[in-house]
Amino acid sequence: MSRWEVRPLGPASLLWQYAGDRRMSFVGLSAGLLQLMHPAIGAGVAEHSAFFTEPWKRIERSFPEIIGVIYDADPEATGRRVRNLHTHIEGVDHLGRQYRALKPETFWWAHATFQWAVETLIDRFTWRRLDASARQTLYLDGVEWYRRYGVTMRPVPSDHGAFVAAWQKTCSETLEMTPAADRAVDMALHFSGALPPSFPSWAATFGRPVVIPVLRLCTIGGLPGVVRERFGIPWSIEDEVRYRALEVWVREAWRFVPPSARRNPRAVPAQGLSAVAEAG
Repeated sequence: MSRWEVRPLGPASLLWQYAGDRRMSFVGLSAGLLQLMHPAIGAGVAEHSAFFTEPWKRIERSFPEIIGVIYDADPEATGRRVRNLHTHIEGVDHLGRQYRALKPETFWWAHATFQWAVETLIDRFTWRRLDASARQTLYLDGVEWYRRYGVTMRPVPSDHGAFVAAWQKTCSETLEMTPAADRAVDMALHFSGALPPSFPSWAATFGRPVVIPVLRLCTIGGLPGVVRERFGIPWSIEDEVRYRALEVWVREAWRFVPPSARRNPRAVPAQGLSAVAEAG
């Protein structure tokens, strides 16, 4: 029997409270960039999607399904659907290396970035502070999230401490500046294209001077320091100060956001917002 038992996820769990939180937008771009830096994921995105011509489409298409593995009425069915969408994603990358999206270590890294994003959201953009026990509980909830894809659990670290070690090792040794990652970094540093389609029209028209610097701060500032240093991604003391100020602003401003605007629609259960735990 697997050491990973089925684990209920509901409104009382930290994962349930925060994975569908709109503040995931402040960490999601960094998570996506960390995925693109994985050689196999970067190659798969470059060869099997329209990332270079429609970079926002991947996010809009993928993220609701991924959090549906937590919130849907039949989350395991959603997980299998997400897994099956990756069965044909394989090939040879620009350096001649074979890749396959469902290779256990590759598929796990894609999930690990989301698990990291939820924990980072809590640490950076909320007033909640997690002790070691809460981090372990959140990690186990994330393992249950992964179990629902119906793939091998072999790459899954045994506990939160092992996850942190595996995370740091991958950031330090495995990630590289793939063509897809290079394109994403260039977009973040020299953004001139369209804003994400989910942004309201007023933001696209009048908010670019504010929105674009925030996108840059969130994308580059959210990366682990070792990743920025390895690849020479510019980040100054002034950038760090601005990013810290953004964190405080989001924490303070969140209490003024109406409850109806705080959740991704996929994360609102059928019984309505009254079932959603208030996350600080």
